[in-house]
Parts: sequence; structure tokens; C-alpha cells
Amino acid sequence: MFHAVKRRWHSPSGYKEVLVLAIPLVITTSAGSVQSFIDRMFLSWFDPNALAATVPATLVTMTLTAVFIGLAGYVGVFVAQYYGAREDAQIGPMVWQGFYTTGLSLLAVVPVYLYIIPLFELIGHDPILQVMEANYARILILTIPIAIISASVSGFFSGIGRTSVVMWSNLLITLVNCALDYGLIFGRWGMPRMGVEGAAWATFIALLTGTLIQLWVFFAPRYRQAYSTLGGWHLNWTLFRRLLRFGLPVGFQFQMQILAWTLFVLLIGRIGVAALTAHSIAMNVFMLIVMPVAGMSIAVSVLVGQRLGAEDTESAERVTYSAIYLSMAFFVVAGLLLVTQPNWFTAPFVQGMTSEVYASTIPLVDSLLSVVAIFCVFEALSMMMAGALKGAGDTHFVAWAGILSSWLVLVLPTALLAYFWGGNLLWSWLFFGLSGVIMCLIHWLRFRTEKWKLLRITA
Repeated sequence: MFHAVKRRWHSPSGYKEVLVLAIPLVITTSAGSVQSFIDRMFLSWFDPNALAATVPATLVTMTLTAVFIGLAGYVGVFVAQYYGAREDAQIGPMVWQGFYTTGLSLLAVVPVYLYIIPLFELIGHDPILQVMEANYARILILTIPIAIISASVSGFFSGIGRTSVVMWSNLLITLVNCALDYGLIFGRWGMPRMGVEGAAWATFIALLTGTLIQLWVFFAPRYRQAYSTLGGWHLNWTLFRRLLRFGLPVGFQFQMQILAWTLFVLLIGRIGVAALTAHSIAMNVFMLIVMPVAGMSIAVSVLVGQRLGAEDTESAERVTYSAIYLSMAFFVVAGLLLVTQPNWFTAPFVQGMTSEVYASTIPLVDSLLSVVAIFCVFEALSMMMAGALKGAGDTHFVAWAGILSSWLVLVLPTALLAYFWGGNLLWSWLFFGLSGVIMCLIHWLRFRTEKWKLLRITA
């Protein structure tokens, strides 16, 4: 077995080649998940209700704007295929088309900002949570145009294989955000004590800082000359329509799945504050574990895009399997830790809890982490194959598979459980696990047909 691993490590499209591109992206997505984890950990210390409020607030905000971030994020696959095909002159102009999606995003950002309070009143959570949810979401919505620009320029660097730029800028975002979190939530270092609003402003300032640095590098002379990063600023309707054709399904899937997650959270909120707090903690742990492999999935999309751009379909398949084996190894270890050492993951949220809150919340979290452990193994397979399909341009299939699975297997059973049987947190999360198993099977069947190998998005 050791010799087989060693051979695949050094072979083309093997473990080493995947990790060289993927590790900076894994660090990037991990940094984002650590950022959210620390953000919510501080809020749980500030007020347990603040933790319960920020998760639905974040999901509601993302539900209404995710399509634009998903659309801009698909720029990276275009860049990868153009890079593989040696069509460098098209790369800069394509990134600019991603920038222009900020204009479309204002159609959602402005109304949500203006009507955020009635929106959360309509949702009907506890009045204490409503105020926190609206205050947090009102500031968070302002980050969306910045996030779209960041997603586009990150796609540029990932697509040409310069993932280290993405990594360092996102590490900076995380460090700035965590420092401002501590200062603005608790009123430290001479900063005002702002609670949930402070957490939102920390996110805004940190993301703006990192994005400005990414743009500074993007417009550096070497990239201006090689990829026309400045000269390609014009709106190109041919490229923009192509981005909409292949990127909108990704954005639509992102939006509909986040909407499904939002409804899932809101349905759990009907069970009670303890259930919602337990769900929020378990979800933060889940994101902390799954986001590193999300970075691996992005790397698979880029590598598959580059190889299909170069007409090397065999390497595209091989690189996907290499990523599958690596992610499976990670998730098996993570799953064992979740089952055997749940206290390692819940301990950061315990500080500030009363004995009553602890007794009603932490035992629920321990049960949910067992579901997370099982789900993660199937998620490893599913995310890698979905990454390959997206890298080829099979975005319509991936979108509809994800949407139908989320709504029919997760939301519908949870809604029936909540409205007719009073709701049950563990059963709701079992539906969550089942949706992951089904998605894994769907992606596997599609990947095995090899139809995706014939697709191209740049022609």
C-alpha cells in the first residue's frame, strides 16, 4: 500500500500535483471557516442569544444574494480553461465580466437593506432575536458587492495556478476580522462595545482590506501585460453571456441551497431557542471541518478545467480520483474525532453559558456531531465529483441535482416534522445526512457516464 501511495504521489495528476494547487485553497477556505468559528465563539461569550441570531441572519442575507457570488465565482473555471488552451488574451476580460455582476447584485442588495426589519419580523423568531438578526444582516448585506469582486479576482489567481495570492489575502482577512471582532464585540482596545453589529462591521472592514490587496496584485504590470487585466475592462457581451450561461446555474444552485438551509434553520427555530443554539454550534463545527475540503473541490474544478482546455481528458479524470482519495482520508480522521472527542469541538462555545443553557444545549450538540461525522465521509466523494463536473461545464446538472436533493430530502421532511409533529432536532439532522448520501450517489452516477469529458465552456 505504501508503494502504491508513493507512486501516485509522484505520478502526473497524482497527490503531489493536486496538493500543490489545493493546499493554498484549503488554507483559504479553512481561514474563512475559522473566521466564522471565532466570530460566533466571541458572540456566544457576549450573549448566547447573539449566537442564535447570527446564523439565521447570515443565511437570510446570503439567500437573497448568493446567486451573484456563485456567478462571479465561476470566473475561475473560465480562466482555467483559457489558461489550459493558452488563450491568455481572454483571461483579463473574463475577470472583468465577473466584476460587472456587482451591478446586478444591487437589485437585491438595496431592497434587502431598506426592508430588513420587516423581513425579520415576518420570520417570527423571538423578539430578542429579531433585533439582533436585523442589526447584523443590515451591515452584512453591504459586503456583498465586495465579495463579488473578491470572488472574481480570486478566480483569476486560482485559474492561472497562483493560489498563494488567494491564500495570503484571505489569511489577512481572517486576522483583521478576528482582531476587530474582539475589539468591536466586547469594546476592547479603545473600540466601542457593539455586540452583533461589531461582528458585522469587522467582517465588512476585513473583506474590504483583503479585496483591495487582491486588486492591487491583479493590476500589477506582469499581469497587465500577460493577461490584459487592465486593458480588458470593457463590457464584452459575448463573454458576459457565456459567463451567464454557465455561471448562473452555479449561482442559482448556491442560492437555492442556501434558501433550503435558511428554511431548515428557521424550521428548527420553531422548536425553541435551545434547539437553534445547538444547531448553530453544530453547524459551526461542520463548517470548520468541511471548508478545507471545499478548497480541494475548487482545486479540482481548476485542474479539470486546465486539462480539458488542453484536451487531456485522461488526466482530468485521474486528478479527480487523486483528490477523492485525499479528501476521504481527511474526513475519516475528522469523523473519528467528532465521535470520540466531541468536547474538543464544543468547548469554545461553553464559556458564558449558564448551567441551564449548557444542560439544554450541549447534549443536543453531541448527538448532532455523530450525524456530521457520517455525512462528511459522503461529502468527500460528492464535493470532488461535483468539482470535476463544474470544471468541465456540466453546471446545469450539478445545479438541479443539488437543488432537488436539498428541497426534497432536507426541507420537505423537516417542514412536515415541524408542522405536524412539533419538530425534532435529531430527526431533522438525520434528513440532512440523508441528503448528503443521495447527492453523493447522484454525482457518482453522472461522473461515471463520462459525458462531462466532452464539454467545453470557452468555445
